[in-house]
Amino acid sequence: MSETYEIVVPEFPKAIEGLVCEEIEGEDTFFYIHEEKGTTITLNAVASAIFDMCDGKTSAEAMAKVIYETLDVDQVETLRDVKDILQELTGFGFIVAPK
Repeated sequence: MSETYEIVVPEFPKAIEGLVCEEIEGEDTFFYIHEEKGTTITLNAVASAIFDMCDGKTSAEAMAKVIYETLDVDQVETLRDVKDILQELTGFGFIVAPK
């Protein structure tokens, strides 16, 4: 029997401490490395910008607003994409709830 679980994204997501970010120049690709845990994630430029906004004070809605106003893209689709990215980052343990 397989178990399913839901990843709950904090209302105000906060990036974990101890990450190293490396950019692959010319490719708009960013590697985030958690050296202590030995885990990495690879993000494109937009996902990296969203991750950079994870300060424990900014909601998904506020992050989406910055993205759709900056890039002039669809508001509803952008919010859905931001929430998907935050869910993935939370699932990998790179986002926590602020204390």
